[in-house]
Amino acid sequence: MSLQCVVTSKSNFKYTGMSLLLLRLFLIGVWCLSQLNARAMVSASSQTNTNPPSDGCPWSNVGQVNGAGGIYLGAGWVLTADHVGPGNFIANGALFSYDGTSHRLTNSDGTVTDMILFHLATLPALSRLTLASNSPAVSAQVAMVGYGLTAASAQTNIGSYLGFYLSAAGSKSWGNNTVNVTGQIINAGYGNLMTFTTPFTNPGTGGSTNNEGQAAMGDSGGAVFQQNGSTWQLAGMVDAISTQPGQPANTAVYGQTTYAGTVATYSAQMRAWMAATVPTLSITRLGTNVLISWPDTGVAYTLQSLSAVPGTNWSSLGSNFSASNGLMRASVPITGNQCFFRLKH
Repeated sequence: MSLQCVVTSKSNFKYTGMSLLLLRLFLIGVWCLSQLNARAMVSASSQTNTNPPSDGCPWSNVGQVNGAGGIYLGAGWVLTADHVGPGNFIANGALFSYDGTSHRLTNSDGTVTDMILFHLATLPALSRLTLASNSPAVSAQVAMVGYGLTAASAQTNIGSYLGFYLSAAGSKSWGNNTVNVTGQIINAGYGNLMTFTTPFTNPGTGGSTNNEGQAAMGDSGGAVFQQNGSTWQLAGMVDAISTQPGQPANTAVYGQTTYAGTVATYSAQMRAWMAATVPTLSITRLGTNVLISWPDTGVAYTLQSLSAVPGTNWSSLGSNFSASNGLMRASVPITGNQCFFRLKH
C-alpha cells in the first residue's frame, strides 16, 4: 500500500455529523421527489434505502452511538470513530449498555488513530462480521451504511454547485460508491488514520453507481462493506468528508469525498481484542438435548465435559459447532446424569 498524501487542513475537511455518517443520495431520478420525506433516502420511485438493501449487505450490524454510527463486530465489541466516542449502542431498536471497556486503535508506530473499540454489557443477536484483510482496490464498488443527514431536496443548483440540501435530522440509510484512492493518511486532530476514499459523482457525467452515496453530518462511525465472492466484509469505517470551497452549510454537492478508515490496516488489533474476550457458557434445554452456547469470538474452542469436579478426565465433545446470531452452539443429549462443561483453547 503506497502513501498518497497526508491531509491535515481543517478548512476544507471535517468530521461528519456529530461525526460523519452517510448521506445516501439515489442520484438516479432524484429530481422526481414530489413527496420527499426529509428523513428518507429516495429514488425516483421508492424510499427503500432506509430499509435493508436487497444485496444482503450486513445492514443490521450498523447501529447508533452518541448520535452517530457504530459497527457491531461481534463478541460484544463495537467499532466507531474516537471523535464519536464509546457509549450505549442502539441496534434494531434495542439499547445495549456500554460496559466501560474500550481500546483506542493504534498505528504501527504506536500513535493513536481515530478508531476506537468498546464493549457492551450484553450481546445483540447479530453475527460476527468478517474483517477485510486487504484494502478495497481502486474502482471496487462498496456499500455504505450510516446514520447521517439525508437529502431534503431534489437535485438542484446550490451556488456554483449541483447537489442537495440536507435534512434537519439523521436517519439510517445506505448507498453505494466506488473507491478512487487508497493508502491515504488523514489527520484532523484525532491522530493519523489510514483511509480510502469514494467520490460523490454526478450521474450525468458518468462513473457513478445507481445508488451513489456520500457521507454527511452524523455518518462518522458508519460502515463501508465490500462483497468478496458470497461473503460481505467490513472494509472501512466512515470517518470524514471533504467540502468544496464556498460550499453552503447543510448541503451535499458533487465533487465531495468520503474518507473511510481502512479496516485491513487495523484488523489484527480488532481480532486480537475479540479473541481475548473470555467467553461465558449458557445452557438451555431443547427437547431431549441441552443447547450450550457462547459468544463467537473468532476463536475455535473445544467443548469438554466431566461428570464431577474436581476431576481431570475431561472428555472432548468436538470443536466443529454451528454459529447463529453471534453465538457458537452445541447440542448435547440429556443423559440424566450430572455433567459439567468447559471450553478449551
